[in-house]
Amino acid sequence: MSSTVWRPLECFQEISGMKTALVLLNQPNPYNKPFLASLWKKALFRASVDGGTNHLYDVFKDDLDAFLPDIITGDFDSIQDTVKKFYQDKGVEFVPTPDQDYTDFTKAIKEVGRRIHDKQIDCICVYGTFGGRLDHVFGNINTLFEADQFTSTNVLQFSDDTVAFLLQKGEHKIEVDPSVCGEWCGLIPVGGPCHCVTTQGLKWNLDKGALRFGELISTSNTLQSKETNTVTVETDSPLLWIMGIST
Repeated sequence: MSSTVWRPLECFQEISGMKTALVLLNQPNPYNKPFLASLWKKALFRASVDGGTNHLYDVFKDDLDAFLPDIITGDFDSIQDTVKKFYQDKGVEFVPTPDQDYTDFTKAIKEVGRRIHDKQIDCICVYGTFGGRLDHVFGNINTLFEADQFTSTNVLQFSDDTVAFLLQKGEHKIEVDPSVCGEWCGLIPVGGPCHCVTTQGLKWNLDKGALRFGELISTSNTLQSKETNTVTVETDSPLLWIMGIST
């Protein structure tokens, strides 16, 4: 059986061949400047979503010309007028996405997917997906289920201390860097029950175990040892992998 290989922490390595795109979402807290600068530097394509552009403007206000996104998407009900005018004057492309059947995040993935299909991008890194209103958090997770309608590129969701992505049915190898990986990880059956999950490389592994809300979900798990650099997960249904990071 072929495996999907995930390298969620490679985008923080100084020397890396990973090609990424970056999507910036609105969030209640200011952006972490060093964290975002690291993601920005590695990205070949960058998109800001509506109110996320306010954070981008604020965090890089001392050097704005060096941090211009390729596109800004959304219905533009959250972006500040002065911020909008600045990026318009700089010639940044504004892409209206008024369709109310999808969230601004999902619509941004759709627009980014159109623009990166010939760039051999390895993954789309999304910053600002956790924290704030719980319905927004679930909406962001739902976008992981919708993303494959618009792109074949893997989507990774980041906050300052967390990375999450959706494992589709099949076998997955998750490469973890102990120097960047946090102390916890979890497997969350968000879309529905997983009847058969097998893992290797965790302190508490599953052997054809079931995960479902109302019974068992894997939270507060951790790597098997400090030397563990790969976790293997085989699942019969979509399963959310979530992991702490320390950069």
